[in-house]
Amino acid sequence: MTDDLSKNSYPKLALPIGKIKIPKFLYFILIGLIILILVVGGLYFYLENSKKIINQTNESVYETNASKAGGSNTLSLIKDTSEISNQLINWSNKQRDDRGVYSESEFCKNDVCSGNSSSNRSGFSVMDGKVRYENKIDQSVVDDLKKYADRNIVQVIQNNYLLCNFLYDLYNYPNASEEVKTLTKKICFDVQYEFDDTKDFDLVYFDENIVDVNNLLNQNLQKLEKILIKKETVSSSSFGGNFDITRKYGYFVSEFATRYKWEGKDMDYKGFIIFLDRFLDLYIDQNNEFKEGELCGLAWGLIDMGEYKQIPELKKYGEMIYSKEVIEKGMNKMGVKQMLTCGLLADKINDEKMVNNFINKIVTNFYDKDKGCIGQQNPDFVTNVYDVKNNGMFLILLNSNFKEN
Repeated sequence: MTDDLSKNSYPKLALPIGKIKIPKFLYFILIGLIILILVVGGLYFYLENSKKIINQTNESVYETNASKAGGSNTLSLIKDTSEISNQLINWSNKQRDDRGVYSESEFCKNDVCSGNSSSNRSGFSVMDGKVRYENKIDQSVVDDLKKYADRNIVQVIQNNYLLCNFLYDLYNYPNASEEVKTLTKKICFDVQYEFDDTKDFDLVYFDENIVDVNNLLNQNLQKLEKILIKKETVSSSSFGGNFDITRKYGYFVSEFATRYKWEGKDMDYKGFIIFLDRFLDLYIDQNNEFKEGELCGLAWGLIDMGEYKQIPELKKYGEMIYSKEVIEKGMNKMGVKQMLTCGLLADKINDEKMVNNFINKIVTNFYDKDKGCIGQQNPDFVTNVYDVKNNGMFLILLNSNFKEN
């Protein structure tokens, strides 16, 4: 039978007229779900991005290009300290003059390099660093010491840094031969020190004319107290010397502390106090603004003498200078020489974290893997300078696990 029912035959549904009303709690559920999705999604992308950053950091924190020194390659510092040390030694060995003595530095401009004039004082940090790295004093170091001790080869050594400190390390190295001990001491005690702008430092003269050395020391302890603790302005009427020479006296404070530890002579103790006195006068005259390297050299000497002579105030002020100039100010504005000096001081007082920070910073800013050494640009932004002494100091810092007996 044919079904002839039409659409109109079905019963009609009663549909609501107007907008459908949705319960409010469904709105809140929907909004909550959207927020949850956004939060979870955002957290996922954040974690993924953080992983990438961490991975990139782990890969690059010890990797660097030495833009300031002209290098373009990267280097993993943790894995390659031995490689760097070998490169520093190989590069330094090529920096010698006709006498076979280490030269001052190498200059490179537009990939053309040339050595600087001869130097009688640049190689001691290299020898110290080489011995630390190789863990022995080989014949090449002995031969170098013989050259510096021979006045027919090296007529005079004009000290301007921490020369005796490097020699003292060699003297105290385990199993150093009597020949090495004799050579290192001879070289240290034969060097000359610039004093003011007209003459070399005449230690005998000051030894004979300074009678009350303890009074002079107390005067300088009072200056240090006012500068570092009371933070007062200290008047200085005695400074009248050459600025470029006198600023080196911070290093000489350390040098004479080392000389005094070495032989215990009263005249070296007086030399320590004289250079301290002159340096503080200049420091005050310059409104307490010096390069950190010079102040780290000063702190080095104060700590050394304070420990050796058991003068706690000296050690305390040395540690305060380190805290003020290194820890508080940081290293962002330091040049390579300042970083190296303060890095060696950090090693001396067993601040391992700061030693590692200095190494990382030096590699990042100054290491040139192409040449296998550290360097920096001249103010002309064209010439790169690679200083032999600085590279030796960096070699020491990379292998800073040797302590004197």
